[in-house]
Amino acid sequence: MKNFSFRVWVFVGAVALMMGCGEDGSGGGGGSGGNGDCPTGQVSCDGVCIDEVAPTLTAIQSGVFAVSCTASSCHDANNPQANLDLSSIAASETNLINVEADQVAELRVTPGDPDASYLMNKLLGVDMAEGTDRMPQGDPDGLCEPKLEAVRQWILDDAPIE
Repeated sequence: MKNFSFRVWVFVGAVALMMGCGEDGSGGGGGSGGNGDCPTGQVSCDGVCIDEVAPTLTAIQSGVFAVSCTASSCHDANNPQANLDLSSIAASETNLINVEADQVAELRVTPGDPDASYLMNKLLGVDMAEGTDRMPQGDPDGLCEPKLEAVRQWILDDAPIE
């Protein structure tokens, strides 16, 4: 039994080592916001290389909202939670920019001011309405740093579409 346990731990260690040091850029590394071992044009997002998300609504729509907000049917067009439809660029623009949040008396996105934008609070899990959850729901760690930074920069840049 001891030999079996030892072999399992050696195997687990070898797999972890290969995942963290892959030459193809698919394994970990990079820290928050950095390129790490990812190919040019990609960033490490929770240990996975993803295409870099530019700070425009078009890029955030496909790289953040479509993946983390509408894919789970939470903020799709059919029955959007908190009356927040993020199913398309037009819907996101209409429902985010200079629009008061349903949960608090604060704008969802205040162009030029991420600190006054409730969207950032929900993504960071700070200063939220009582009884509400950090977004994306079900992900206690929230979005990875490169995605958060893209949203923050988009707001800081006055929330451009392109």
